[in-house]
Amino acid sequence: MKRTAAFLALLWLLLAAPAVQASYDPLGGGVTRLVLDKRFAAFLDRAGVRVSTAAGATKQGRALVFPVSGGNLDPTVGAGEIDQRGSLSLRGPRGRVQLRKLVVKTTHAPLVAKVGGSQLKIATTAVIDSSRQGFGVGFSAKRLLLTEKVATRLNKKLRPRQPFSSGQLIGALVSKAQPLLTAIVPVGRATLVFDSAFVAKLDQHFVSLNPIFPAEHQGSTFTLPIISGGALAPDGSLGTLRTGGEIEFLQLGAGQVFWHELWFDVAARTALAEVDLEPTPAFPGKLGQIPVLTSGPATVTSNPGARTIGFSGSSLTLTGQTADAFNAAFAEGNDAFSAGELAGVLSFTAQGQ
Repeated sequence: MKRTAAFLALLWLLLAAPAVQASYDPLGGGVTRLVLDKRFAAFLDRAGVRVSTAAGATKQGRALVFPVSGGNLDPTVGAGEIDQRGSLSLRGPRGRVQLRKLVVKTTHAPLVAKVGGSQLKIATTAVIDSSRQGFGVGFSAKRLLLTEKVATRLNKKLRPRQPFSSGQLIGALVSKAQPLLTAIVPVGRATLVFDSAFVAKLDQHFVSLNPIFPAEHQGSTFTLPIISGGALAPDGSLGTLRTGGEIEFLQLGAGQVFWHELWFDVAARTALAEVDLEPTPAFPGKLGQIPVLTSGPATVTSNPGARTIGFSGSSLTLTGQTADAFNAAFAEGNDAFSAGELAGVLSFTAQGQ
């Protein structure tokens, strides 16, 4: 009996624990440096092949520098693809080959590009590595070796004075990629402090303000668990924070309004919720996810070392739709509540993956 009870308790803990699963972050910045090996650079001179860059890429001595333009990475394991802006041209005695749409892949074939009408693996390597760098990822590939297909294409198109060969050492590359948005893990809680004047108005209309688990409150200070599915820019300029639980506004004998799972869209400065206006048929019931609050500017603190993004002091005001719902449910249709009315202040510290 004791063993059964212990097993059930352990099972409950495992099921109750939040599942923290990594996901791919869309990339929004960074740089990739492809450094040509000295011997390969000397070979190009002997072969009469000149290397140039265009469309945002630059050449700095033996280094070819490409800004990161996009892609996706799982930063927890350093896996994914990094898109580059810019192109690379090799011009020989009798022709030119252009490498476009360069992509760094975190595999042993780390460099891919569009060559003519085909996407080709440019190089392979046995030496790759990745590491966390704040919100982003650093990826390196050493001893890049030219693939047979690309060597054949270069020899055919460029007619160099010395031929390229399969397995020829090209150099090494290093990518430092930063996310456009970083996935938020389900830890911590957002704090919504309802404004005292707004709470007083609810009291005047005999409306109680209640949390529904896992939302909690102490007086007019409500806390909402941060749940999975949200993603924020490291600088706090874009993205959505998702929270769980519900907030109930209840006037006994009259209306009842539920806000289920508040989502805070920081770019649109809007808080959305699944709204339910009861009882039916007097009221419309479930309205779906709609904007319930408008949020003002916040003080943003970003800590790359801890991978946290903090918001504080963001004022929350009623939308017109929320004011109309409150007037219908709690004020017999009178204009007691109005759009732009201060409802409270939002703060949170979100943990990036």
